[in-house]
Amino acid sequence: MTGISVIVPVYNIEAYIGECIESIIAQPDGELEIILVDDGSCDHSGEICDAYAQKDSRIRVIHKENGGLVGARKAGLLAANGEYISCVDGDDWIAPGMYQKLLSMGAGMDVIAFAGIEEYGAGGQCSVKKNTVKEGLYQEEGDRYRLYQEMMVNGNFYENGVLTYLWAKLVRRELLMECQMAVPDSVSYAEDAACVYPCLLKARSVYVSNEPLYHYRVRPGSMVKGSVDTDSLSGVFATLGNAFSAHPLKESLMRQLQYSMFHAMLLKQYGQISSPMALFPFEKVKEGMRVAVYGAGIFGKVMWEYGGKNGSIALTGWFDRRHGYYAAQGLWVQPPEEICQTQFDVIVVAILNIRLALQIKEELIQKGVPADRIDHVRLEKLENMELPAYMEAILAGNVRGSC
Repeated sequence: MTGISVIVPVYNIEAYIGECIESIIAQPDGELEIILVDDGSCDHSGEICDAYAQKDSRIRVIHKENGGLVGARKAGLLAANGEYISCVDGDDWIAPGMYQKLLSMGAGMDVIAFAGIEEYGAGGQCSVKKNTVKEGLYQEEGDRYRLYQEMMVNGNFYENGVLTYLWAKLVRRELLMECQMAVPDSVSYAEDAACVYPCLLKARSVYVSNEPLYHYRVRPGSMVKGSVDTDSLSGVFATLGNAFSAHPLKESLMRQLQYSMFHAMLLKQYGQISSPMALFPFEKVKEGMRVAVYGAGIFGKVMWEYGGKNGSIALTGWFDRRHGYYAAQGLWVQPPEEICQTQFDVIVVAILNIRLALQIKEELIQKGVPADRIDHVRLEKLENMELPAYMEAILAGNVRGSC
C-alpha cells in the first residue's frame, strides 16, 4: 500500500499549478501517490498536469467534467490507494519535507492536524493560521471529548479550535472516504468544515501540531465569492447536524454549529438578516451617523457594501493594517494612521473574531479614539439573530442521513 496519496483538485490555475506540483514531487517520501484531478479546466491546466505525469510515474491525472471542489476530491479519493490522504489546493504549495515531519510526529494517528501560512502575494505579506487547542495527542476518550467541545468554536466567537481547512490535515483514507462521501457535491461554502469535523468525531486518535507546513495563496478577489445559495448552506449544516446530533456531546456540538450559522449569515447571507439596527450587529450606529469601518476582510467588505447602500448612514472611511494589499485590488482602504484625520461618529470594528476585535479596540483607544465611539461584534447581539427556518430545523435535530 502507498504511504500517502496526495489529491490535488485543479481548475483554471495554469499560472500556479506548476509550483504546486513541484513542491509535492520534491518531497523525499518515496511512497507518494499524486492524483491530479482536472475538474474541466478551460485553460492549459490539464495539459500541464499531463506533462508532469509523463515525467513522474507517481503522478496520475483524472480529467472530468466540471463539478466543483467536493466532486473533484471524491474523484481523487476513489482512485487513491494510500494509507493516508493529503488534500492540496492546486494554487498552493507545501513546505519541503512536510510529509516526513507529519508522520514523524503523528505516525499511526487517524488524523494529524497542523498549521499553515496565508500568503498575500507581492510584498511578502503573510500570516500564520494556527490551531488554538493545545498541541499534542488526543487518544483517550476524555482527551478527545475535550477536543470536541472546542474544535469548531473554541469559546471565542468566531475562532476555530481546530483549523477548518482540509489542507491542514493528514487523514486515514477509510476515515476521509466515509466523511467526504457524505458531503453533497452542491456544497460550495465551508466544504472543508463539512468533512473535517465529522472526521475528528469519528477518529480514534488525533495529533495536533502548530508547525506551519502549508502555504495557502490568497489571490486578489479570491476571498470574495458573494452570497451563497441556501442549498449549499443547507448541505453543509445538515451534514454537520447529522454528525453532531448523534454524539454524546450533542449539546456542545450543536451550540458550536449555531455559532457557525451566525458566522455564515453575517458573511454570506447578510441581506437576509432582519434587524431594526441601522447597521447590524453594531448597536452604537444610529440613523444619520457618520460611520468609519475598520477591517477589510470578508466581513469588512460586507459592512462597506451594505453600509454604502444604507441611505440612513454615511460611510466616511475604511481602514486596515493591510491597506496596501487591498488598495492593489482597487479598494479604497486607508492605513490606520489616518483614522484620527477622519470625521466619524462611530467606528465599527468589522472583525468577527471578538478577541481580535477587542485588541483592535484597545489600539484605537491608544490612537486617541474615544472608547464610546468604537463598536465591535458582541455575541449577545448575535444570539438574538433570527435564523432561517432550515437552520432552526437542523439545530432542532430535524435532519436526515448520516456521515
